Amino acid sequence: MKPDIRLIALDMDGTLLDADHATIPQRNLDALRAAAARGIHIAIATGRSWSLVREIAQTLGCVRYGITANGAFVLDAADETPLVKFPMDPAQCVDIIRVLRRHGLYYELYVDGKNYMQADELQGARDFCLSDAFFDVFMRSVHFLPDMAAFAAGAQPEKFDVFYVAPAQRAAVQRELEATGPLEITGALDSNLEMTAHGVNKGKALAVLAEKLGLDASQVMAFGDADNDLEMLEWAGWSFAMENGTDRAKAAAKFVTGLNTQGGVGMAVEQYCLI
Repeated sequence: MKPDIRLIALDMDGTLLDADHATIPQRNLDALRAAAARGIHIAIATGRSWSLVREIAQTLGCVRYGITANGAFVLDAADETPLVKFPMDPAQCVDIIRVLRRHGLYYELYVDGKNYMQADELQGARDFCLSDAFFDVFMRSVHFLPDMAAFAAGAQPEKFDVFYVAPAQRAAVQRELEATGPLEITGALDSNLEMTAHGVNKGKALAVLAEKLGLDASQVMAFGDADNDLEMLEWAGWSFAMENGTDRAKAAAKFVTGLNTQGGVGMAVEQYCLI
């Protein structure tokens, strides 16, 4: 029996996007546009801020919703109206910044769908960027500030993205971060760290969005490849880990599809939504 899929949620890096973290394989483009033409809602579900998603969403041309910052900020992509926010505590964010600076770690902070970085730390972003193509996207979206701690203290931050943490210092850094208070710590890569408010994840945000649309898990398809996708893959009734995904992602998902570089998203959408 054909599944009644009404919403498709897509992780980006290692899932929707090719190896350059910036372009969409043609098979994915064609399948998702065809699914949208049949009335299926398309949602980006990413660790990135919306500012780092907007260009790709425009290229895809059929994105209806954005689940960003690992679920901390959900918006209607048509007019960029916020639908759901799960912000971090500003005082805790100031403490987190102190920890990161003490360890010499480079990071960006997401607030209201935008990404911010300390002006004197740009070289860190360049050194640890995913690819040259992604760095171009980053530079078109990032806002540089002279004092991130002062900014965070007066804002409602959604997420920290730490570009790179060396394996030898990772455990110590994580202990100090956890000592600042309740916190959700995950990562899309082995080398980075991502932090949101405690209990915030893509799965929680996807469930909230589905409820707003009058849908249940059996009507939702989700794709992911990494540890920040686990809750989403566990919740969605039709969840797919990428062949290039982590073992934990594959264990959380109901199915495994092809490599991100070979249009694995498109393969599954063709099979289950376009039949």
